Amino acid sequence: MHFLSDINPDLPATAGCACDKIENSRRGTGGTALMVSPYDQDSDHRIYTPTTGFRFSGLLKKELREILRDRRTVITLILMPLLVYPLLGLLLQKFFLSQMSQLSKVEYRIILPNESEGQLFRALLTKGNRLLATNPGMSPVEQKSADDEQPLARFQRVDPVIKFLIADSTGENQNISKLVRDGLVDVGVRYIPIDTAQADQADERHSGRFQITYGAQSPHSRRAAEYVEKRLQAVRWNYRDQMLTEMGKSDTVPFIATFEPVKSEMRQGASLVTFVPMILLLMTMTGAVYPAIDLTAGERERGTLETLMAAPLPRMWILCSKFFAVLAVATLTAIVNMVAMLATAYANGLEGMLFGEGLTPVVLMQILLLLLIFAGFFSAVLLCITSFARSFKEAQAYLIPLMLISMAPGVIGLVPDLKMTLLWAVIPLANIVLLSRDFLLHQAQPTLFFVSVFSTVFYGVVALSLAARIFGTDTILYQSEASWSDFFKRSTKTHAAPALNNAVLCLAVLFPVFILSAAFISRLQELSMAMRLLASGTLTFCLFLLIPLLFAWLGGVNLKSGFRWNRPRPLACVGAVLLGFTLWPMAYEIEIFALTDYRIEVLTKLFDSMKLELELVPLWIKLISLAVLPAICEELFFRGYLLSGLLNRFSSTKSIFISAFLFALFHVIVRDSLFIERFFPSFFMGISLGYVNVLSRSVIPGILLHMLHNGLLITFASYQHYFSQWDMNLQDQKHLPLFWLIVSLCSIVVGFALIYFSSRSQKTDESLVSVTPPRAG
Repeated sequence: MHFLSDINPDLPATAGCACDKIENSRRGTGGTALMVSPYDQDSDHRIYTPTTGFRFSGLLKKELREILRDRRTVITLILMPLLVYPLLGLLLQKFFLSQMSQLSKVEYRIILPNESEGQLFRALLTKGNRLLATNPGMSPVEQKSADDEQPLARFQRVDPVIKFLIADSTGENQNISKLVRDGLVDVGVRYIPIDTAQADQADERHSGRFQITYGAQSPHSRRAAEYVEKRLQAVRWNYRDQMLTEMGKSDTVPFIATFEPVKSEMRQGASLVTFVPMILLLMTMTGAVYPAIDLTAGERERGTLETLMAAPLPRMWILCSKFFAVLAVATLTAIVNMVAMLATAYANGLEGMLFGEGLTPVVLMQILLLLLIFAGFFSAVLLCITSFARSFKEAQAYLIPLMLISMAPGVIGLVPDLKMTLLWAVIPLANIVLLSRDFLLHQAQPTLFFVSVFSTVFYGVVALSLAARIFGTDTILYQSEASWSDFFKRSTKTHAAPALNNAVLCLAVLFPVFILSAAFISRLQELSMAMRLLASGTLTFCLFLLIPLLFAWLGGVNLKSGFRWNRPRPLACVGAVLLGFTLWPMAYEIEIFALTDYRIEVLTKLFDSMKLELELVPLWIKLISLAVLPAICEELFFRGYLLSGLLNRFSSTKSIFISAFLFALFHVIVRDSLFIERFFPSFFMGISLGYVNVLSRSVIPGILLHMLHNGLLITFASYQHYFSQWDMNLQDQKHLPLFWLIVSLCSIVVGFALIYFSSRSQKTDESLVSVTPPRAG
């Protein structure tokens, strides 16, 4: 009975002895059974049947206790950040101090709208320089900013070289704010005279104002604006002193100066900002490497993994406990590294140079959230790789290439002009680095944040499911030869439906390839619209049909049952055809309610350029590439292969909603852009198609419904002028008449009723066949 304390570490070592005593007390000293008190029965129940949460928490505590008790884990978790970051901060400080001390020239690029204002400003700036040189006391009393308090600030106080630029009123340089925002100039200056007819009493004290535009995220631009403001203020104070001397009045000044900060690109500080997320991610990876090796290959090398797998616990529980243990260590490493970095930067006066003004408590929490998501993804990847290793050294040999590969996307974030796009949002590690950089620069977009988080979590789930396929199997436990090629070996057994992890792995391959293909199609601008549509249809065929067929072949899945290619009832096909003609008004209205007036205007301008090209494309090409091929291929994957795998694990309702959610996510991506408003009508169509599939037990009615739905919308868009007399203004995103919606709703009810009754008749026929006895002779 002592094995109980090994399975559940929370049980004392004497639990087995206590169980023996209870058994002996039942039999008595002479072997006869004795009455046991109810309290003894409760105690016996607590020992033998603990709750699920109690058993899993005990397993998790056991894994955490083992990994945190190791000295090397503590060194990696605590001592390494305490040693590395002070040394790194000291090296950075010495490096920048040496660079700044050798700095001989600082250039301020100042742009003005025209030559007349340029001459006026040059004269005032020259006079301000002369006044400050002859009388330094005229400089206003400065309040030390955060930049001036830094040790590096004094080396930046060199005499700058002023480069004056005149905006070209006929070219793109007319927008001074845009030039400052893009980092092409440091400061923009405009002189705005006061209209004496409309000036109030306060404005009569000066004749105009200089508006100084600078980049809020660029320290260099802020210093240039302060340089200009000091010279202008010296001229104003000199004028005030002259007025006091000559007239005894000091209320008027020749002009005033105002500041206009704009959101700049921060070109000079961007490289330093991107160092921060890259270092944090690399340190987080370092903290997760050793626990992942020790809890998989280390246990196998010590011979304790076989004992653990023999315990009466599900294999997924054991793997998840190890995953959460590695995740906990990786998260603690990320937090310790973040605290050590902030403390080192503040102590060395580098916080302004490293973070600028971007590090706020909200941004700090967002970066910690990204680190947590990345830690989960990388922990799953590490467990997936180390599950193949037969020893500690072999696991280290596997992870060295992974660490080198992981550094490449991190370095991508150092490119200053690299923008976060939909393509980068689905690339692991690179999306977290770029997103963290955009958070520090206050340039993060919500849609790209959602795609990055979703893709990273999705890849982590896929990696964990891959680890579950190999973790604890006989080939790993008993030193058999196992390799990555095992994933590509065809199953020797034939299955009626795909396994859930097989379907999820297929989805994981499709997701990034689908985004890459959408970006590829958008680059084919030299081809005609007809050729691009045919290329899009070909990619749809390859992605949603050929790739699932490959996974079905590898998994030994029966194609007919795995893709739900069953013969439907004629009544179900009639109902699907009716739904194909009548579901589109509801889907259209859902999309209209999700759109705002501003969004409708933006989409109208966006697709106006495509409208003329689409009108030149023959209708049959549009129907084949946008209706026939997507209907067949998408239904065979989402309501065929994927839904079959989901039905093996979940109920019909849950499977329908999960497949509809994934179906809608794929339809949000249009070319290389995101259209969130397409999610809701696509989700509605996914639910409808899923219920048709489950009720009819076949993918064929869904293909008919999907094909008719897409074909009708394409036909309406191609012949909009013919349908305008029926109050159908689909092109301008107008609501449909109420009569159309009522007819559509009634037809939808009839269509689903036909499919429901066809499924009932099919069940009746199957039950009659099962009870009919065979004929004799």
